[in-house]
Amino acid sequence: MELFFVSGALNNSRYKIDREITIGRDVSNDIVIPDSAVSLVHCRIHFHNGCTLITDLGSTNGIHLNGQRIISSELHDGDGLSIGRNRIRVEVPGKARKKEAALATKPPAFVTIVEKGESEPRGTAIGMPEIKELSGNIFGTVTYFLKRKIADGGMGAVYEAEQFGAEGFIKKVAIKTILPAYVQKASFVSSFIGEAKLVANLVHQNIVQIHHLGRHDNGYYIAMEYIDGVNLMDFMSYHAALNRQVPVEIATFIASRICRGLEYAHSKKDEKGDSLGLVHRDVSPNNVMITHEGEVKLTDFGVARAAHFMEDDEEYLVGSVEYMSPEQADCTPVDGRSDLFSLGLIYYELLTGIRVFQCKGDNTDETVELVKEAIIPDPCKYRPDLPAGVAKILMKCLKKKPEERYQSAGELSYTLEHEMYSKGYGPTIVTLAKYLEELRCDQATSS
Repeated sequence: MELFFVSGALNNSRYKIDREITIGRDVSNDIVIPDSAVSLVHCRIHFHNGCTLITDLGSTNGIHLNGQRIISSELHDGDGLSIGRNRIRVEVPGKARKKEAALATKPPAFVTIVEKGESEPRGTAIGMPEIKELSGNIFGTVTYFLKRKIADGGMGAVYEAEQFGAEGFIKKVAIKTILPAYVQKASFVSSFIGEAKLVANLVHQNIVQIHHLGRHDNGYYIAMEYIDGVNLMDFMSYHAALNRQVPVEIATFIASRICRGLEYAHSKKDEKGDSLGLVHRDVSPNNVMITHEGEVKLTDFGVARAAHFMEDDEEYLVGSVEYMSPEQADCTPVDGRSDLFSLGLIYYELLTGIRVFQCKGDNTDETVELVKEAIIPDPCKYRPDLPAGVAKILMKCLKKKPEERYQSAGELSYTLEHEMYSKGYGPTIVTLAKYLEELRCDQATSS
């Protein structure tokens, strides 16, 4: 199959398609179209059961096939494609060209169901409505109303928003925006978009769900699950203000829930059954939320991966460098065990109130060197009543060499849960919800 550009930025160009490719404005694509109306990664052409398919990858302006916008469709000889301001003709050598009239024909939006043995479609009798089935292409607009800013960050801001649908449907969501300065960084945007698509399929009770990646003016935004609660940094600040330590069972429960979210993400596979090799890379208190119902949720998977390309942004890295693993600080390849080291640092801080790699002022370089050395003080020095089993788990998480740590989030999750429940009872989300409510009341009363 060949694509012949009839008009647009690649006018008179011809491309042979004999493997899966992507088309878009970014240089990472197989066919790069320098057209602002084309999204960075616009669509892909792939093969399935002997058919050649084109699939929209969430582009802003969509794909039009023979005059109708589609999400995914089979390609045939003579088909006319519109991508941005580019008109493309599909050519299959040896096939007869379609008549022009056929190109203008739009496929039906519905199909009538006819069962075996019936000469007429069901539902055609007098007084009965015709039964129709929706096709694969349903289009509409998603409208968001920003209510208030929740937080500012190094790369953008987070807003509480409402998503509007038909018949008065309203859903509360969080909208994360990206600053225009970062939209100009092609490597950042490409990674951000690709990762957002990847983590959209991470559906787990301990991971914040991403709903939608959108584009507004020159920027991008992500619509995600709204969390009514506090982040772990605030949770620990409440304890510090009250001069109170986090109960061991509460700290262990929180760590175990983060770990279950990581276990799910680390083991996630693609449609072919191959591991995605997903690593969070920024497991830190700011990226852990606790809902008022006691659910613990890990967030910012997508942004964490995109931020990996932003070596020149020291302001962003300061917030994460204190929770890096030694191998990440040393800029060597990382896997899921790196996330477990970061989780160990959070667990240590929850139990002792001590941040192991506290950054002094803006001296990020000094902190990075401390992380590389990975000298971990005995937690019992700060909390003498710490159970021996908990201290052992904690120190194994924080081993300098990855091969000496827990080798998977599943292994660590089991160990933490055994520590909590081996006596026959232990904390639950109800326990955490009640504790959080009491903590907030005590904090409000004292302030």
